[in-house]
Amino acid sequence: MLNEKTIQAIGLFKFSLIAPVINDTYNAPSKEQFYRDVASKSHKHPSGEKVKYASGTIKRWHMKYNKDGFEGLLPKQRSDAGLPRSFDEKTIDEINNIKEKFPHITTKMIYQKLIEDGYIKQSEVSLSSLYRYIRDNNLKRSQLEGVERKAFEMENVNDCWQADTSHLLRLNIDGKMKKTYLVAILDDKSRLIVHAEIFFNDNAINFQIALKKAIKKFGVPKKVFVDNGGPYKNKQISLICASLGIHLIHARVRSGQSKGKVERVFRTVKDNFVHCTDWDQFNSLEELNKALMYT
Repeated sequence: MLNEKTIQAIGLFKFSLIAPVINDTYNAPSKEQFYRDVASKSHKHPSGEKVKYASGTIKRWHMKYNKDGFEGLLPKQRSDAGLPRSFDEKTIDEINNIKEKFPHITTKMIYQKLIEDGYIKQSEVSLSSLYRYIRDNNLKRSQLEGVERKAFEMENVNDCWQADTSHLLRLNIDGKMKKTYLVAILDDKSRLIVHAEIFFNDNAINFQIALKKAIKKFGVPKKVFVDNGGPYKNKQISLICASLGIHLIHARVRSGQSKGKVERVFRTVKDNFVHCTDWDQFNSLEELNKALMYT
């Protein structure tokens, strides 16, 4: 039987394929052509395998979502089909973590490290399986490097929001210096900061708080573009976005340039607020955020 985590992962996978047609951001001349375009490509299943689906299947998922929402995309409990054959979820996460930390590492060295750390057994998983996984999931050094950087801008307001977190200064709270983090969310088209707030922790909960406040003020965006950090890449935020019909997009590993607009916001905040304000005057996070609002 499929466990709850796998069921949700499969539901999110289906949602990711039909998200453009759900929020009307697809480029095809018709929905039928969109279904055919999706069906013509291979996609990474939560099992780690590359899979293809018929256009009728993609269309059926869209119809189920329109009828039952995200729940309509969840598979029924019937079997363990679709689970990884070579790599389980923890191993896949570790492979991606290693490549992110050490982009120049060889596949053979990754293979040896996975064996040494107990993620796989040499008798059960071959080196060639890892080579195929690295190749099929665009984790080769040549695929990570040399990505063409193209400026982009959405056509309409709320088509896409960008979000990120920046470290700020430490705040003295009752004699204890506490780290502060600025979460900023801006609209790609208008460059409007839909929400910005300073927190004591850089975590998923605080990003969800910031996103909720932004949505309350400006409505639901079609897409949210974030990086691969823990606050932005977790099951809870994926489920929240899927339930709201938001297409959650993660930047490529080692491609900070793609979030240039929100990075400029951080530079402006630091130049006009952080570096020219006496932080000793603030006795609480509330006071600090109030001052930020009037910057």
